[in-house]
Amino acid sequence: HDTIMADSERLIGAYHDSAPGAMTRIALAPCSPFSVSEQTMVSSAELAEKHNARLHSHLAEDHDEDSYCLETYGCRPVEYFERVGWASQRSWVAHFIYPSDGEVARLAAAGVGATQCPSSNMMVGHGSMDAMKMRPLGLTVGLGCDGSASTDSASLWMEARNALLLGRLRNGPASVRARDALDMATRGSAACLGWDDEIGHLRPGACADLVVWETHPVALAGVLTDPVEGWLRTGPARAWHTFVAGRLLVEDGEPAAAALSEVLRRHRAAAARMQQLS
Repeated sequence: HDTIMADSERLIGAYHDSAPGAMTRIALAPCSPFSVSEQTMVSSAELAEKHNARLHSHLAEDHDEDSYCLETYGCRPVEYFERVGWASQRSWVAHFIYPSDGEVARLAAAGVGATQCPSSNMMVGHGSMDAMKMRPLGLTVGLGCDGSASTDSASLWMEARNALLLGRLRNGPASVRARDALDMATRGSAACLGWDDEIGHLRPGACADLVVWETHPVALAGVLTDPVEGWLRTGPARAWHTFVAGRLLVEDGEPAAAALSEVLRRHRAAAARMQQLS
């Protein structure tokens, strides 16, 4: 506990910038409330409050969490999350697949956001958040790509498409619109990060973040009435130009990084070691 908290404070002191438009911010993020001690959960919430940092964890991702929390803490996962001081506007959680309606409403009232990770959820096969049920309960819902262990493409377009398809599979073809998925991918995701006044929208005063998507004319053939619906129902689409804070990061579909080939070489070597191929 002491080592974790000391290093967290060191990293915040060295790198965290909470000023508007800052490009480097630290969030304290135990993988789950159950993979660290209760003391570390409580101390992380206190440290985040002290330094104006965010809090992130997985929550209600698996039915086994219910059994573990009841046996270990005498309560369900969301109640434990509340008990350790994480039910605040600083927090956003990933997955959030198996809460009750009452638990969703409580966290929504506390200002907690939740991120659906559709591709990861389908890869792992444990279920997926019912986003369109939770949003009317007041919960802020964003979309996430998760890590490379469970979704290697890191395409937010794919996550938006899969959120659309999963929602319709669960609740019927009229239950989710493409604009609902787009809203989760943009404004909802920005709100989960606590950056809803900076990113996730295009208006004066926002950060200069913009993605231009490449979609082939053949894929868009017949898309006449609703270009947003067509953008997610056709495809695949890839980022053709990407600007972050006004800086060009992707140009003509290629990352604008001079050292990319060297990074890929080192990545291949690391992957080979991890897969015991070298």
